[in-house]
Order: sequence, then C-alpha cells, then structure tokens
Amino acid sequence: MEIKTPNPVKISVSGEERFDFIQNLITNDLNKLVNILYSYILTPQGKILFEVQVERFSDHFEILCTNDQFNLFGFLDKYSRLSDVSLEKKSLDSSLYGEDYLLALLEKGRVDSNFLNHSTHIPSEIHDEYIDYQKGCYVGQEVVSRIKHRQLNKKNIKIFEISDYSLIDLSSNLKLLLELGKYKLIRLDISSDYDEILKKFKLKIINS
Repeated sequence: MEIKTPNPVKISVSGEERFDFIQNLITNDLNKLVNILYSYILTPQGKILFEVQVERFSDHFEILCTNDQFNLFGFLDKYSRLSDVSLEKKSLDSSLYGEDYLLALLEKGRVDSNFLNHSTHIPSEIHDEYIDYQKGCYVGQEVVSRIKHRQLNKKNIKIFEISDYSLIDLSSNLKLLLELGKYKLIRLDISSDYDEILKKFKLKIINS
C-alpha cells in the first residue's frame, strides 16, 4: 500500500456536555485520560473508522486524527446536534505525519490504523489496549464486546522487519497491508505458526 499525502486534522470540542459527548463515541474510557488518551471511533459494525488521540484542556478537549480518511468533523458534527457542544476544526502540517512519523512508530512496534483502509479492521487486530471493555455504550460496542468475550477474532496485524528482500513471497493467508522501508505490515490468521513464518521468510517480528 502506497503512503499518500496524509490528511491530519484536529477538532476542538467545547461546551457543557463535551465530556459525555466524546465518551459516548470512543472505545476507550475518557476517565483514564492523563496526558493523551488513544482510542478508536468505530462503525456500527465494529470496524475502525478513526484512530484518535484525545487531549484535555481547561475549557475544551482536542481530538487529533493523524490521517482523516472519512471526514471526522462531519462525523462529530452529526452527533453534536443532540448535545450542548461546539466544534472547531483545526488544520495541521501534513509533513508531521509522513514516512518519518510512520517509520518511528513501526520501529517501536506501533501501528497507526489511520493509514490503513478505514472500516476494514476490528480494533483487537491492532491495539486492543485502545478499548475499555468495562465502559458504557459507544458506536460499535456490542460487536466489539461479542468478539472479545466469545473469542471470535480470527486475524492479527503484525509488523515484520525484513532481513532478505529476495525471499519474500507471501502465501495466500498472509495479506500485505503496508510496506515502508525495512518493515512490512501483514495481516494473518491468529492461529498462524509465527516461528515457521519468521524462519521461512527471514523476518523479525516487531510487535508482540
């Protein structure tokens, strides 16, 4: 998958009901916010629509999306009409979220799902810690909870470091999502034999 010019955006959310407004949309628990809270906003089918970072200020919250593929402001605006909140869209420098940004994340074993196709992956395939399974309702919550408690997740997304490009010939059950520098982001069956894959393709797994 080619990295296109990213479309970062930041939305300021103010108003008396700003806490409840955000809490009812994100997968993580806003009560846990200290500095920055990482979370997802999902489709009703439980697929990742946006990966967001929420930051608190004295009179407002700011929601950052590093690559807005589906009009985050429009999505929030639709729900805001039933709440006492005001939204303000702020543009960001796209160069902050280019290849250097992604490479730094991959080196740490982190995936920014905003650079994958939206509405394609479930949260537990990527960063399960961005979900609080104890909090109340949000869009897609019932689906996500059912997948978790019934152990229905069949796929994982893993970061592999390539040691020999000439030996990369992925089989049908390994789907390449992103290739950047020496890293490949691969979606594979959760029951896959990782040791065999690493040996066969001469790869090093980065995220556990």
